[in-house]
Amino acid sequence: MSDAVQKVALVTGATAGIGRATALALARNGIAVVATGRKRDAGAETVKLIEDAGGRAAFIAHDANLEDEWIAAVSGTLAAFGRLDILVNNAGKIIVKPLDSLTPEDMQTMLRANLESCFLGMKYAWPHLKAAGGGAIVNVTALMGERTAAIGVAYSAAKAAAMALSKSAAIEGARDKIRVNAVMPGLIWSDGWQRMAEPDPDTTKANVGKTVPFGRFGETSEVAEVIAFLTSDAAAQITGVDFPVDGGKNAG
Repeated sequence: MSDAVQKVALVTGATAGIGRATALALARNGIAVVATGRKRDAGAETVKLIEDAGGRAAFIAHDANLEDEWIAAVSGTLAAFGRLDILVNNAGKIIVKPLDSLTPEDMQTMLRANLESCFLGMKYAWPHLKAAGGGAIVNVTALMGERTAAIGVAYSAAKAAAMALSKSAAIEGARDKIRVNAVMPGLIWSDGWQRMAEPDPDTTKANVGKTVPFGRFGETSEVAEVIAFLTSDAAAQITGVDFPVDGGKNAG
């Protein structure tokens, strides 16, 4: 167990992928985890995985795009564990289309899912982090927020905005010992990639993975370990950082 044994984390989008891996990584460090998401069965599975490993967890059904549900999620976290120390804004959505096919509704969807969801989480977690004497927030953005792609206009713009949001909040939060960082995953093998790669995911994984300097996709657990570090006391001097987890893709 780490020195974080008394801490409580709220992790959005924790029903699969990076969110679930993060919930598990935090729980291994002795942190009580509230996992949120839209899929109740998958959320219950995340909780069971944590509890079977000896950790403490609860699930709250939660649409991170909705203000009322953020209020309920934070209240539910306090009801379950009595405090809130860590927020991981992982829930998000991607739309990739040519620019002239994008609609204003697409852009609004990207902004709500990838920017406003982070803002709402920070807004309602903030006073409780202050009350705890400080805390840590990680917004999961994307490498595409910095190294954009031709048909990722709306998604890249929203993720870039979330990175700017994180930096500004880091400056504001410093006086209250609230650290805010962004993690930028690159090519990470997930359920979404698995679905897109059908009917031959192994070939797609190998071929697309070659575009990464490391020669492979990253794993969700590798992103989760970075998030666990950034929310730990070992990262007490780190705030306002855009942290790539991309196998070197942003460097070359």
